[in-house]
Amino acid sequence: MEPEEEEEMSVDGKKQTDTSSKKRFNEGMDVNSSTPKKKAKKAVRREDSPILKKLIKELSAPIPQQSSSSSIISLQIFPDMDINSVNFRKLDDKIIIAENENKNTILEVIHAYYYFGKGYRLWFDHYKKTYSEDMSNSLVNDKIREHLPDYNKVSEANLRKRKERAIKIFKLFDGVGGEGKIYCIKSFFVSTISRLGVDDIDYVKAKVLKASQ
Repeated sequence: MEPEEEEEMSVDGKKQTDTSSKKRFNEGMDVNSSTPKKKAKKAVRREDSPILKKLIKELSAPIPQQSSSSSIISLQIFPDMDINSVNFRKLDDKIIIAENENKNTILEVIHAYYYFGKGYRLWFDHYKKTYSEDMSNSLVNDKIREHLPDYNKVSEANLRKRKERAIKIFKLFDGVGGEGKIYCIKSFFVSTISRLGVDDIDYVKAKVLKASQ
């Protein structure tokens, strides 16, 4: 698997490349004005987005056969995960370890985020039986802090970002067939998927499910 290089990318699939500040300034000036002009962003329809098209294509493919049991991460690391087995410290450690490995282990990173997101969802659904959504989310955050008591303010900001990514990853793959669909991914990093909006994820899910019918 050769995943694409991780870089800033908009939903229309265009790379966000840096140019010199002088060039940006000159290009942003109106010839008859001393003030920079803003470039109007052209709205891209979801059905025309190269990123979404590519993601839908990969997720619509059959789940590949695993030639080695060692590659089936979920069976070895997270057997029969339920709310009582959720340990956010261990799940967070899995993400950190996976992200520090070579980029060839991108599927392991996605798996790690998927199960962190699943752990969040299990606790959220548990609290939602009694409390509102906002209160349930707050209580899950308390549960995460309970498992990670040594996080300082800087680390907590990173943890919040990690949680938001995990929720998106879980929402996407859980909605298209579960963690097995992660093995269909060939060219996407966690960061690319996590930059998708909620509506984008819902659109991808609908297209993938329709293709499987």
